Amino acid sequence: MAKIGTMLQVGRTFGMRDGMLRLEYELQRGSGLMSWRMRSVQGWDSWDLQRVAPGIRAEEMLATRRDGASRFFFTDAQTLGTNIRKIIGLDREKTVLAEAERILAGNIPFFGQLSFACDFPPQWFRNPATGQSVSPRQPWTQMRFASPAYGDLKFILEPSRFLFVYPLVRAYALSGDERFPQAFWTAIEDWALHSPPMAGPLWICGQECSLRILAWSFALHGFVNSPSTTNERASLLVSMIAAHAWRTAQTLGYARSQRSNHLISEAVGLWTAGTLYPELREAKVWQTLGGRLLQEAVLDQITIEGVSQQHSFNYQRMILHLLLWTLRLAEIHHVPLPDEISMRTQAAFEFMHAWVDPESGFAPNYGSDDGSQILPLTVSQYRDFRPLLQLGAAVLDRPALKPGHWDEAALWFGAKPTTVEETAPALPPSAETGYFRLGDQSSWALIRAGRYTRRPFQADQLHVDLWWRGINLARDAGTYLYNAPPPWNNGLAGTAVHNTVTVDHHDQMRRAGRFLWVDWAQASGRSHSSPGQPYADRFEGEHDGYKRFGVTHHRMVQWLAGSGWVIVDDMEGTGVHDLCLHWLAADLPYQVSDSPFQVTFTAGQSRVQWSIFASSMGNAAIIRAGVRVEGNSADTDTQLLGWESPTYGDLRPAVSIIYQTRSQLPVRFVTAVLTDERCKLESIDGEIVILRNESEVYRAKVSEKGTRPAEAYPSAVRVPIA
Repeated sequence: MAKIGTMLQVGRTFGMRDGMLRLEYELQRGSGLMSWRMRSVQGWDSWDLQRVAPGIRAEEMLATRRDGASRFFFTDAQTLGTNIRKIIGLDREKTVLAEAERILAGNIPFFGQLSFACDFPPQWFRNPATGQSVSPRQPWTQMRFASPAYGDLKFILEPSRFLFVYPLVRAYALSGDERFPQAFWTAIEDWALHSPPMAGPLWICGQECSLRILAWSFALHGFVNSPSTTNERASLLVSMIAAHAWRTAQTLGYARSQRSNHLISEAVGLWTAGTLYPELREAKVWQTLGGRLLQEAVLDQITIEGVSQQHSFNYQRMILHLLLWTLRLAEIHHVPLPDEISMRTQAAFEFMHAWVDPESGFAPNYGSDDGSQILPLTVSQYRDFRPLLQLGAAVLDRPALKPGHWDEAALWFGAKPTTVEETAPALPPSAETGYFRLGDQSSWALIRAGRYTRRPFQADQLHVDLWWRGINLARDAGTYLYNAPPPWNNGLAGTAVHNTVTVDHHDQMRRAGRFLWVDWAQASGRSHSSPGQPYADRFEGEHDGYKRFGVTHHRMVQWLAGSGWVIVDDMEGTGVHDLCLHWLAADLPYQVSDSPFQVTFTAGQSRVQWSIFASSMGNAAIIRAGVRVEGNSADTDTQLLGWESPTYGDLRPAVSIIYQTRSQLPVRFVTAVLTDERCKLESIDGEIVILRNESEVYRAKVSEKGTRPAEAYPSAVRVPIA
């Protein structure tokens, strides 16, 4: 019966329309119909230029791009070199050239900030992380994204996104070195030789095909005036783009059923092929279809407040890159797009702007992150969102950041911000978005407390991120891998690794698959500003993810201006339960004391004090890289704790701080994170008192507030290191 109930919930999660679209796709794969359709157009002869663009000669097609009659973001990449140097400076120019040299030496960038030795041209069918390979003759219609034979297919597909062409074009603009365009064309010819149309694993995904269309189009226009760009090569590339657009159009039902960035990517790929290559016979069809699907996807996936329904900051960046690409090309080509696309793009941009740390440029590592950085036109780090903000400001005509090396992407788009913002961006309405921000520009917190109307991807209600002077003190663990043996098969999506409380060792929601949750936890919250305080400084909220155990989690977060934060967690209900409060901190040097339990981190010349109190005696522990290094965690599986993943496939040590207790409810936890060394914390008669220069800053009971009797909670107890 439980299995039937789960199946019914899964059905309700996808809904009738999406379920039927996915069923149709799987039936086509399983019946062999999809294989037959792919076999009917295999071989590059089926995609010869005279077939896909009747009456068009390659030399004419290339000439229209060289003379600017067929427009792109820029007409000649090399004319941008001087301005790029002004933006990035000499040292960063050397960095760009060094990256291009590494690519030619066979070190290919992966997932925004990793690289693997793949040779050049890359070994297209080899997983560089494991050394495994997939057969180039294996039909994609019979494959999945993970297999014991080849591991995680994402590692095999990444070089075929051709994201390495963006650094090559940038290096060419700076140096004029003809090795870079020659390397691109060598890679194109090699890819075409080893991956004939529709035939093998590199054709498995319409999204991958669409991202190749964007990268190849950028490279064609970047290298258009190079002697390496011959009529024959341009003819081959445009034929390949036509094949990719056709392939993308064959599985749109699957993309629509996902209701994710897949559909936006594929719509933009089709629209780009139709807009940039009007010579193609199907150009108008693809442009119209892409525009219609993009409107559908944007209205479906981006709320009026600008929140991506995937609830992932990295995927929101990816979506914004795709939308900004489309809006800018539409402006250049005078192609009308529905106003809703521009309006939702602007809302998504403003929402994202609110979560970029002003000092570091980083955004919280919140939500699923597969390492997508589809427009690597910057020397900035992978998690630096300032290039996105500057590009968005230029394309959408919004106030920009102050100039910096993050201006380069906007330069490549042929756009320039008109004004520089003088004040911090306006925050989106918290209650409507489900994301709450406390604090000022240098000391702030993110709290997630939302209501899901679409399937969630992580069980993380009431998660808290803490930022101070550009340091992400309390952080999200990221993703690491989707396709791997347990516990790394999207294991960092669970509640236990987020900065919240687990009950009886369970997630807030019930897991029904790697990417599927049922029994959705719903949360509500509200933020407040103290009198005379220009920023919100207090959050209160709760979620019902543990109602199946008769437990409700209330959380209060208080920002202490200039001093830090206090977080109060009340676990209410009946019965005896195992409770575990978890915090994931930066991997900084630390010291531990036990009177009360306190972890003092050292960040440069500063110290941050992390203290935990509870109304019920328990045990505290510190776990780093999956290993308990302090305290007692006998009842806790530590494999996933004390890790963070800055990007896909990259796992690094972090510091997990946990407090466990088995107790009759209600139970209260109080966490104090103090960033001002003048502050001290005292425990007095069941209360904690925070003092700064002997003046009281904050006082909190380790007992419930409101109408509940205070005697229901014992006095504060210090948390021992057992």
